[in-house]
Amino acid sequence: MEDTETLKAEITRLKAELAEVKAVSNQYLQNVAHQLTAPLGAIKWSIEALKDDRIPIGRKKTLLSSIYSQATILVHLIKNFALMSNLEADHELGQFREKPEPVNMMRLAINLANDFQPQAYESEIKIVVEDQTFQDVFSSNELKIEKNMVSQAISNIIENAVKYADPHSRITMSAVTTKNKDVGIAVESIGIPIAGADEASVFERGFRGHSAMQKVAAGTGIGLYLASRVMAFHHGRIALETNKKITRFAVLFPSHLLVSRT
Repeated sequence: MEDTETLKAEITRLKAELAEVKAVSNQYLQNVAHQLTAPLGAIKWSIEALKDDRIPIGRKKTLLSSIYSQATILVHLIKNFALMSNLEADHELGQFREKPEPVNMMRLAINLANDFQPQAYESEIKIVVEDQTFQDVFSSNELKIEKNMVSQAISNIIENAVKYADPHSRITMSAVTTKNKDVGIAVESIGIPIAGADEASVFERGFRGHSAMQKVAAGTGIGLYLASRVMAFHHGRIALETNKKITRFAVLFPSHLLVSRT
């Protein structure tokens, strides 16, 4: 009798959990659909303007940069959606979908910075990769990681930095190490501060701080959540440091993932 009651209670709990997951997923899909509309509309408008012979060359170059920037946003949203699906599947399988591979972290940082530089340029924000820090931390080593997952995790952090940074400011990407020899990449920006009460919640699925919503109304609130999930798969973590308007996120991997570059 007791076993039957326990089973009923477990079934009830699982039903409630499934309903909650379904509700969150539906809300996420609605948010993504809404956010896809804006960049698609901007791209369409820019292409129409490019077809106008009266538009000067200088203006057309600006329009092309805008198209690239909006396309980056689109790709980023779609990759986040795919990553969420893959993470759920990988969690069930208990393993990575793709095989981890040695990755040159300085090259990865430079490529990601280049991806978001056009978007940052619109607010006159500069993304700087501090090359020397990568030489100091990684030397001739690489990290054996699932490259696509980690790229998207770091992209989510960079995107937030660009979105909430002050105009005319600078975002820096540097290689870092900790006392217990974890290694990784830090992204530091100057902009909207993260309230102390929000620090414990920023990695929760769907969470967005009040200040963030005031500056950018649209948002899914899953970027940092997905990034933290990716790091958990690598037995790593994301460290957050704030000092007034300075925000620093560091993705940190255990040192046993370091491999010599061949």
